[in-house]
Amino acid sequence: MAPDSTPLTVVLATDSFLIGDGLAALLADAPDIKIVGRVRHPDDLLAMVESHEPDAVIISLRTPVVTTMATLEAARRLRTDHPGVGIVVISDRGNGFALELLRGGASRIAYLLDDRIPGIDTVLGALRDIRSGQTVLDPSIVDSLVTRRDGIAIDDLTLREIDVLEHISHGLSNRGIAAALFISVKAVEKYVSVIFRKLELIDQPLVDRRVTAALTFMSAQNDGPSMPQRTPIH
Repeated sequence: MAPDSTPLTVVLATDSFLIGDGLAALLADAPDIKIVGRVRHPDDLLAMVESHEPDAVIISLRTPVVTTMATLEAARRLRTDHPGVGIVVISDRGNGFALELLRGGASRIAYLLDDRIPGIDTVLGALRDIRSGQTVLDPSIVDSLVTRRDGIAIDDLTLREIDVLEHISHGLSNRGIAAALFISVKAVEKYVSVIFRKLELIDQPLVDRRVTAALTFMSAQNDGPSMPQRTPIH
């Protein structure tokens, strides 16, 4: 990493021009931050990092989008190939997505929920903290790492299982989910069975497990503190 007296170089990765332009404009006012590159597609992220060797990458992750899994995979590859590069994720969704990224370790990682960010200072603070090797997590992400919600292990679901569960909460059938995620109906059936098992939803005559699963998902999205804060982890 560059010494603290030099600008912290950053690559922006977002598929939205509006979000990318907004972040670039806000960060431009910080004298110790320098945007050295921008990408829209996750496949271009590693090449940009290899070309510019930034101190950090800011990834805007919004769901549901087709590129969500590809973006997280690119972030995981970035951690493996360039462990010294900090990663700041700004997302509209936490829990499973954050845990998927953090499974390889939490050093130099920040995960912020965009509706809990009061201003650009939160992002700037996260960049400066990960520069020194810290981890910055929205409090709700911390909660999901150390607590269970009424004994339901929703945080044990994989990213794909959460994807399927979210579509269940939207009322889609297995066939509808298969079409939305571009996978087979049999694959969806397998994911649904695993979701029921992990959520401990047993087959009962008077209880619709899909409805219970959907309610569990929606309840999980509503949990967590209403105010963001940095949670450095040394």
